[in-house]
Order: sequence, then structure tokens, then C-alpha cells
Amino acid sequence: MRASQEPDTGSTNYPPPVYAVAEDRRSVPPAGVFWWLGSTVLLGAVLGVAWWLLAPTGRLFGDPVVATEWVLRDLTFAGLELLAGIAVGTVVALRLKLPGVVARILAAVGGSVLGSVLALGVGEGLAYLLGPHGRDELPGSDFVLQSYGALAIWPAVAAVIIFVTALIGLARRQA
Repeated sequence: MRASQEPDTGSTNYPPPVYAVAEDRRSVPPAGVFWWLGSTVLLGAVLGVAWWLLAPTGRLFGDPVVATEWVLRDLTFAGLELLAGIAVGTVVALRLKLPGVVARILAAVGGSVLGSVLALGVGEGLAYLLGPHGRDELPGSDFVLQSYGALAIWPAVAAVIIFVTALIGLARRQA
């Protein structure tokens, strides 16, 4: 703007709509819900690949014939699910004061359920396609999850972290 020009004062619409505060602070845009759902599902696919690579009797090490390593295969899956639950629960818990918290929690926990099932499918699918293959005469030697309760670890840990964080926040507001 030059010194001889007058500033534009004709705009009566301030602040511009881009910077205006949203009318409904409780809602979250659908893109945010899809982001939480999609990122947790994508994390499930990554967990399935990691399980297949890192578990005993998986792709990198271990012998599918040794029965003592079958428990370690399930524990590896459970440990990866625990880490994912801690990560997702912590990220959501840090954003509890932002608008649209209910939709974000439902998307994150629902995506964790889908991601957990996808992790199982990806890990077992990779083992089916690329090995290792167990022996037909030895049941349990295939790369499969024997304890399906491990599927609930990721969504349960995420939900518990979110719940405890919300309770702590509520207790701090009450005091």
C-alpha cells in the first residue's frame, strides 16, 4: 500500500469467515472422524506386518515345529496390541478438550477394533502366502493366533486410558 492510498475500510464483515469461530463447538468435521478411523485401521495393517516379521515362528526367526514358541507368537501379538492401545489412547486423551470429543473417541476405539482384526488378518495372510508354513501332522504349527482374547487388548487399553484421563479431568474440575 502506498502512502497516498487510503486503507480499505469498506469491509464490514470482520473477522472473515475463514477466521471465525465455529458455531457448534461440539461437532467435529466428518474428515476428522474418517482420519481417526482410517489411521487406526492403517495402524492395524502395520501391526500385522510387524507381528508376522517379529514373532517367533514368523518370517524372520523361530521354528514352527517347536511348541514352546507358539505361546511367544501370541504374546508378541498381545504386546504389539498393548503398544498400539497405549499410543491411540494417549493421543485421544490429550485431545479431550477439543470439540467433537465423543465422535473422536468412538472413531478411535471403533477403528482400534477394526485395526486389531485387520492386524490378525494381515499377519496370518502374509504367513499363508509367504510362509512359514507349519506341518500338517502337527496342529498349531501354522502361523495363526491361538488366543483370540488378544484381539481385545488394543481397543480395551485405548478405552481405559481415555476413561481414566476423562475421570481425572472431571475430578480436577470438581475440586
